[in-house]
Amino acid sequence: MFRKCVAAFAALVICVGAIFAEEIKGVFVKFEDGKVTVKVDDKDKTYEVDKDATFKGKEKEFKLTDLFEKMKEGRGLTLTVEKDKVVKAKLEKKKKD
Repeated sequence: MFRKCVAAFAALVICVGAIFAEEIKGVFVKFEDGKVTVKVDDKDKTYEVDKDATFKGKEKEFKLTDLFEKMKEGRGLTLTVEKDKVVKAKLEKKKKD
């Protein structure tokens, strides 16, 4: 009985956390002072980046701030924002010419 209650509580916490996360799809503009700026619907929006957030690449995992520092303007991405902080990012695949 206790295990079922703990499992139900864990599932509830995960679902509630997912409700408060917002996904923002845009185009990378710049990264300065721990904040990333993206263009969404022709408007620039700036979000603070969680300093502990990581990005999982093909071979290894590294800090999200390092990714943004090396990123070039115009790259499409989707940001996951929780409590006004970017906690996750997903890059759009580059289009082949």
